[in-house]
Amino acid sequence: MKLSDLKYGETARISGISEQCQGEARRRLLDLGFVRGTIVTVQNISPLGNPVAYSLRDTLIALRHEQAEQIFIELEE
Repeated sequence: MKLSDLKYGETARISGISEQCQGEARRRLLDLGFVRGTIVTVQNISPLGNPVAYSLRDTLIALRHEQAEQIFIELEE
């Protein structure tokens, strides 16, 4: 499952980043805290659906749909 599949209010654990995401794009996601094992929750969705604000590690970060598709997750129960 991908981060872009999460609905408003849902929580998941990051399981990894796509191998297709390389270089600066990968480094940026990692620097923002999107690392394996991190808990992430959808906090806000813009009126047009893009970007989406995610809460992780006591911060709020907005990602575009294309970026969120590169992050793999597992739903939290």
